[in-house]
Amino acid sequence: MEDLKHSTYHYITVRQISEGIVLLEPRKRTDQGNYLLRLEEFVSAARHSVDKKDNKGMIYTSPLGTVDIDWQHIYNEVSNTPDFADRLERLFSEWSALCELGKPIVSVIDGDCFSIGLAPALWAEYSVATTSSNLGFPEFKYGLFPGFGATTLCIRKLGVNKALPFLLQANAISAHEAGDLGLIDDVVPSLDAAIAAAKLVILTKESASLRSISSALIAEEQDRDAIQAIHRKSKLIPAHAIFIDLLADIDQGSLEDALKRELNAWLSLWQKKETISVVRTLYYSLREAKAAPVDQAVAQGFTINKVGILGAGIMGSGIAYEAARAGLQVYLKDVTLAYAERGKKYAETLTAKHVAGRSISAGNRESLLQHIHPTENASDLVNSDIIIEAVFEDKHLKAYVTKESLPFLSANGLFASNTTSLPIGMLASVSTAPENFIGMHFFSPVDRMPLVEIIRGAKTSHATLQKALLVARKLDKVPIVVLDGPAFFTSRIFFNYLLEAITMLLEGIPAASIECEAKNAGFAVGPLAVLDEISLKLMLQVYDHLPSLHSSQRRAYAYLENLIGQGRNGRKTGAGFYGYNKDTGKKAIWNDLTLPQHNMPLSDVIIRKRLLHIMALDSYRCLDEGILSSPKDGDLGSVLGVGYAPHTGGVFGHIDQVGVQTFAEECSSFVPYGEQWLVPNSLKARAAARLSFYNDFTVAGST
Repeated sequence: MEDLKHSTYHYITVRQISEGIVLLEPRKRTDQGNYLLRLEEFVSAARHSVDKKDNKGMIYTSPLGTVDIDWQHIYNEVSNTPDFADRLERLFSEWSALCELGKPIVSVIDGDCFSIGLAPALWAEYSVATTSSNLGFPEFKYGLFPGFGATTLCIRKLGVNKALPFLLQANAISAHEAGDLGLIDDVVPSLDAAIAAAKLVILTKESASLRSISSALIAEEQDRDAIQAIHRKSKLIPAHAIFIDLLADIDQGSLEDALKRELNAWLSLWQKKETISVVRTLYYSLREAKAAPVDQAVAQGFTINKVGILGAGIMGSGIAYEAARAGLQVYLKDVTLAYAERGKKYAETLTAKHVAGRSISAGNRESLLQHIHPTENASDLVNSDIIIEAVFEDKHLKAYVTKESLPFLSANGLFASNTTSLPIGMLASVSTAPENFIGMHFFSPVDRMPLVEIIRGAKTSHATLQKALLVARKLDKVPIVVLDGPAFFTSRIFFNYLLEAITMLLEGIPAASIECEAKNAGFAVGPLAVLDEISLKLMLQVYDHLPSLHSSQRRAYAYLENLIGQGRNGRKTGAGFYGYNKDTGKKAIWNDLTLPQHNMPLSDVIIRKRLLHIMALDSYRCLDEGILSSPKDGDLGSVLGVGYAPHTGGVFGHIDQVGVQTFAEECSSFVPYGEQWLVPNSLKARAAARLSFYNDFTVAGST
């Protein structure tokens, strides 16, 4: 690595702040990328400074701490730098040699510091952070794990059982929490105080206070629950499998050897197409959706203070909690005050758990609960900025509660239905102002599911759509916007997933095989288990509102109707595709002996493909029909809304991973299983032209 002179430092400033002590800080620059060069320049400057005879020690702030991390830049840098691994390995060696000089090296963290910005701060023997700092490694949220030495250093400094929850939960923690964890050594009020504390460490040469890595600390038994949590997230996400392999050797050999193993493992991530897909959807598309621009003319004339919610069931109570958490006044209406108060109890129970877990204070809990006002009177909704209908999926009931509450909507307000599949145009027909009517489909449990599917009806105005986006932003939800149509987008593809499972069951494929291969394909829950949870009758209700049914849907309808007639409507009735033990609560797969036996059992691979492909194929139809406006919305909706296999990055990511030509050919080969497999001509043309949906991180054809 070239030994740069001070005058040629583009990214680092070097200042002597007292006799024998230097401070290295990153320059404020607007350009992104060049992460490796920044680190090389930092180590070169550090070596040049610490090598001097009169030097007593060094203080530094992270050379990447002020950089807005861009994973696409990192991917491009790794992909386009043939000697990236060699250079980073050499950088680690030089830093190790620098530390062996015996001069104290102290890092200072001031403000938010995450990901590869935080990693170099951990290279120091001693770390000081200001109280305003927040630290963390969010990588696991995006199908990655921390690199640049962070994984190895966290585990070696904290021990496996402390480090794993911190890394896997991928949440930001405060400086004080980081201190309690052992990630940093001191927390002080300000940057000046941090520099002073760092100086004191250097001048007093308190070697006892400088952390050494104890082999006893890292040799502890690995937290099996934490490792199982990685498997549950998705064993098909490369980062998870590679991380588990890395854990097995994390305490083997020297620190330098461990850093080299981490480096090679981290670099291998970027060679996996699944990594690109997950980062694209869960980092870029998610951030883009949450920051979607809103018409400022609409925004300036619309404030959200009061929310009316119709129905205090699971969905209504969940939406009420989220709105109260956002600081809004919520009027939760049901047919009786007792029902409405029962809806508020959901928030009471949830917040009690948060207080016990110390994520909120008792005072904050009380304040939140005071924002929820149970009521049985529609008039209490007067001047609501938005009324959200969240009653049962019955068009007559929805029409009744809508007409009852509409007079109390503010003049500039909007009315939203939380329907899962009923046409917005039909629901809006009871309103004298259908332009103010929109669909806002939340997902259960609302407090944990980040997605909201906003459905624009034929008469929904531009202003109403913009207001719905503002409401989603206020509730900190990830919005996707779709057009009205049979079951919209998420419910439509979800029920095709369930349909394919029933179709295979009727073909004679064992229920246990379908459930097992669904999980092996990356779905968190098997389709038959899901049907039991939502009830078999709900699928029939959805089908009842479709314009027409093709033969596969009719066969599934008849079979479900027969099961319901036998009292097998799902978990609530104690029997469905599973049997439920009332005493133990355990369930066991039920084998319907009236179904035919498959003479030539399908391979496990074909079962997995049918479950994955059917949702992706219908998603393409949604895009082709204009229900979806972008593949990114389809990927977000499928992963965040209905639990599509996350390693794919979503339905369109799956098509790209398979290859659009191969995907179209395989779907065509499945046509004998039913009309649901008919491939649109436009997809055939796309396949013939070999047009993918994405170019790495961006939609193909976008700039």
